[in-house]
Amino acid sequence: MSEKQNPQPQPLQYRTDGPEDGPVLVVGPALGTTWHMWDRQIPELTRHWRVVRFDLPGHGGAPAAPAASVDDLGDRLVATLDSLGVDRFGYAGCSLSAAVGIDLALRHPHRLASLALVAASPRYGTPDSWRQRGETVRREGLDPVARSAPERWFTANFSGAQPAIVDWAVQMVGTTDTYAYVAACDALAAFDVRAELARISVPTLVIVGAEDTTTPPADARVLVAGIHDAKLAVVPGASHLTPVEQPAAVTDLLVRHFTTAWQLSTQQGLSVLPGQGTGGGRGGPAADGPAAAAFPAGPDSGATSSGTGARAGDAPHAAVAGPAQGGFGAPGTGFGAPGSGMPGPDFGTPPGGTGGPASGPVSGAAPVSATTPGSGIPGPAGTPAPAPAPG
Repeated sequence: MSEKQNPQPQPLQYRTDGPEDGPVLVVGPALGTTWHMWDRQIPELTRHWRVVRFDLPGHGGAPAAPAASVDDLGDRLVATLDSLGVDRFGYAGCSLSAAVGIDLALRHPHRLASLALVAASPRYGTPDSWRQRGETVRREGLDPVARSAPERWFTANFSGAQPAIVDWAVQMVGTTDTYAYVAACDALAAFDVRAELARISVPTLVIVGAEDTTTPPADARVLVAGIHDAKLAVVPGASHLTPVEQPAAVTDLLVRHFTTAWQLSTQQGLSVLPGQGTGGGRGGPAADGPAAAAFPAGPDSGATSSGTGARAGDAPHAAVAGPAQGGFGAPGTGFGAPGSGMPGPDFGTPPGGTGGPASGPVSGAAPVSATTPGSGIPGPAGTPAPAPAPG
C-alpha cells in the first residue's frame, strides 16, 4: 500500500484592495465575523498598502471546510498568500485571527514583517468554556450565540447608540456555518502559547479595548510581557471588536505601527512583495446559503475617543487613542459593492450605496458581499459620535 499523502491546505476566501505594487498587509476577522469588520479601516490602509482580507471557513459565504486547529488556519492562510505570490507581509488579526497571527509568528517568522494583535490572548478563556459553547451550538444552532454576541463585542454605550450595527453583528453570526463555528471553538479550546511567547521576534503591537471582558487588558499585558519588545495600546471606550467600535483609534495605531515596521524592513534590506492580481477569490466553490453582510456605514464612533494621546509604543501599557478622523466615506457611500450588504442606521441618507474602495470584484458565481438585492448601505451624515463609556 502506498503511503498516504497529506492534502494541500485549502486556500481561504479572500479579497484584495489597494495599490497592486504596494507592500502587503493582511487583516483577519474575529470568530463569527467576516472581512467586513475591517471596512472602516480600509480607506486609510489602502492609501499605504495592498490589503488582503480573508474570511474564516464557513464565514461570509466561504466554503465550510472546518479547520481542525489554529495551525490549520495558519497553513490555509499561507497557502492563500502563496497563490497570490505574496512572500513577506504585515499582519493584523482580531481575536481568533490574532491567534492565527501568533501562529504565523511562531511557525513562519520569516514571512512576517510585523504583527498587530487585536483583542488577543495567549490562551482564550478555558478549554471547557469553548467546548461548552460548541456543545450549545451543536444542540441549539447559532441563534443563542448570535443574540449574545453584542454583549461580548460592544460596550453598552455603543450598543445603545448604534442599533443597526448591533443588528448587523447578530445577523452576521447567524449566517455562519454551524460546523465551521464548532470547529473554531475546538481550535480555540486547544490554543495555548503562554510558554512560547518568548520565541516571537517580529515587531508586535497589542491592541485591546479598555472594556473588553472577553480578552481583557490583563491578557494583553501577558502578551506584551512575553513577546520581546512588544508594545501595548489600550483603547478607551471599546470592548472586544475594537476596530468596529473605535475605528479611528485602531486605524491610527495600525498605520503608525506598520509604517514604522516597513521602514525598518527597508533599512534591513528585507523585501515585502506585493500581491499579484486584483479582486479576490473563494479558495474553492461558493458555499450555499447567505453571503457576507457589509459593515453599516454609520458615524465614526472613534472620533471622540479620549486618552493620553501618546504614540503607540511610547511606553508599555499606555492608554492610546487615535486622532478624530471622522467617518470614512461620503454620504450615501457604502463600503461594499452596489446593492450589497445590510442597511445601516437611518441618518437621513437614502439607501443605495455607491460602492467603496474595493479594487475589483470578488471572483466566483456572485459577489461575496451580496445579500438582499438592492439593500445598499446609507453613509454617515455627520451625526456626532457617542461619547466613550466611563471607566
